[in-house]
Amino acid sequence: MSGASPDYEAAVAQLGALLDRRRLAAARDVLGKALPQFPDDVVLLQYAAWIDWMEDRLDAARDTVGKILEIEPGSFDARFLLARIHAEEERYDEAEQVLIELLREFPEAAELYAHYARVMLATFNIDKAERLAAEALKRDPDNESALHVHTLCGFVRSSGAEQLERVHKQLERYPDQMQTTLTVIQLLMGRGRNREAYDLARELVALQPDNEHLVELAQELRYASHWSLLPLWPMQKWGWGGSIAIWIAVVALFRSGVLEGTALEPYTGVLVAVVIGYVIYSWIWPPILRRLLK
Repeated sequence: MSGASPDYEAAVAQLGALLDRRRLAAARDVLGKALPQFPDDVVLLQYAAWIDWMEDRLDAARDTVGKILEIEPGSFDARFLLARIHAEEERYDEAEQVLIELLREFPEAAELYAHYARVMLATFNIDKAERLAAEALKRDPDNESALHVHTLCGFVRSSGAEQLERVHKQLERYPDQMQTTLTVIQLLMGRGRNREAYDLARELVALQPDNEHLVELAQELRYASHWSLLPLWPMQKWGWGGSIAIWIAVVALFRSGVLEGTALEPYTGVLVAVVIGYVIYSWIWPPILRRLLK
């Protein structure tokens, strides 16, 4: 049995220590020597799956999880990792199903509630995410994932200075939760809430000022949330579709003769000038603003 081998015990201990320090290349070297000796050992396979997952090799991680579940169908670690892989691939229904099955068997596992809360947050189901995070915190008041999800839910509900300060403190304390914050930024952007997304992006830049991707994201959101672009919100929200809709509405208004005989008829020329000015503004001002902000 693999557990009786000193080589096996040494490899497992070494892998645990290396992964704690996120030394993935060194851990993979250890696995490369240990797995050929114990190819069906669930513990070593679980380490292999986690390393693949941490390196974003999701297909390899899923294949290894499948092998583990063939050997040990009830493996908590393998099933939990499978839920995380599904979530990473945005297959949220499948992730939720795995988590529900695990919670039936392990109803006191705080980490399950916390991760389920993250899945619900990623689908913008704020009420359920908040409830699940609260359940996790009942079982483990220091669970960093649950604390961060709960804080982000509060920010999404009411994005004031107090809530932003809570997010700031959470990110300072738990910088590993940055990915969850990025998910919320993307969700807010998709709903046209660029100002709140910008506030969160600034917090991430404060943590990693040398991260070019975060800086570019914050710059783009600063531009998108600028007050001078508010009149262009239909184009920002719906792109060319919004622009076309505006034009159709304007053309229909002037061709239909709706203004004839009304108090606005004498101002038809002014209205036409306003429309032309709006068009010129929509073409000229955004690129100028972008250059100014940079």
